[in-house]
Amino acid sequence: MSPNKTFLERLIERLDRLDRRELEDYLVNLTREKGLLQSIFNSLREGLLVIDPEGRIVFINRAATSLLDIPAESEGQFASDTIEDPLLLSIVKEGLELPEQSLVKELQVMHPRPAWVRLSRSSLRDQDGEVRGIMLLLSDISRERKAEEEVNLAARLDFLIHLTAAIAHELGNPLTSLTIHIQLMERLIREIGGEAGEKLLRSALIIREEIKRLDEIVEQFLRALRPAPLDLSDQNLKAIIEQVLALVSDELKERNISVKCSYPREGLRGLLDKNLIKQAMLNLIKNAAQAMMPGGEILVKLEKEDFYFKISVTDRGVGIPPEKIPRIFEPFYTTKERGSGLGLLVVYKIMRQHGGSVEVKSRPGRGTTFILWLPQRPEKIKLLPSSSRLKKPKTAELKDR
Repeated sequence: MSPNKTFLERLIERLDRLDRRELEDYLVNLTREKGLLQSIFNSLREGLLVIDPEGRIVFINRAATSLLDIPAESEGQFASDTIEDPLLLSIVKEGLELPEQSLVKELQVMHPRPAWVRLSRSSLRDQDGEVRGIMLLLSDISRERKAEEEVNLAARLDFLIHLTAAIAHELGNPLTSLTIHIQLMERLIREIGGEAGEKLLRSALIIREEIKRLDEIVEQFLRALRPAPLDLSDQNLKAIIEQVLALVSDELKERNISVKCSYPREGLRGLLDKNLIKQAMLNLIKNAAQAMMPGGEILVKLEKEDFYFKISVTDRGVGIPPEKIPRIFEPFYTTKERGSGLGLLVVYKIMRQHGGSVEVKSRPGRGTTFILWLPQRPEKIKLLPSSSRLKKPKTAELKDR
């Protein structure tokens, strides 16, 4: 008997020479081997999906069922009847049509939750080299992607801080000069008088207001990015949240928006900057209110998880499309008609100063949750780089004599 033959092939050759007891022993061993392989495959963190040449799912392990939202009972069914993601289906179809082509690709799947997956596709061949199907190996790389995005965003913010300092310095002198000269022009125009003087004066006032608006835009931008030193002290997070809710109570009542809070009765105490955390919470609650129609509800939850304080702000609004979530912390990027695009950037900056982070979960049409992660013991604070040049450009005022 050839040593290269499989267990099943050896069993078939000996079927006519086996008695009942020996056959039972062979079947028990076969079942044991299959169960061992299933246990091994199900213990893998990577998802494993095997599809035969006809497009039927031959095997799927536990990680793949969780990652792709495919039931374990789908074995024996066509992949096209069980896989919902169109991109994944196209990868399967291409693999069946061109089995000799392997593929490694990163893609985002949306079911049962948005996740980034690294997919490796290869063909399966028997001992004779005949194609018996394709195999997909899937790894969840959502954490890696999130870490990369965090590093990239931090780098862009640091660059933006230094760029803003330089721009503010360059804008300061022209704005000062324009302000002085427009005031001089207003004095001369008043001396002209008459209808022509009135028209010129109205134009001069418009120019002056636009200069003032430019100055306010620069100030707003600098205020959002300026790396202020942290004033850390022992604070009760529950008390801070209640103070913020008191500040916006009239605005919420006017829009008939209610707030439901969930936190430990005694609250949670931590070392943090009270004013900055209030500012972050204020921005998130206002965003939540603006995302909903009148009559909505905001959920605020405070809890402790591992070594972090976790503050969640959830609305039942329109939600954020998945493709827009990576951009929401970028300066001047907003999904609102009259938004400045700086509110969430401020929240991100405050969390980073405290050594924490911001997490976003959203489903279009179902609502959005922003989660603030604050370290309980922020001994190592990720301070933003300071710059003596990061100052508001002063616009001069020409005093009337």
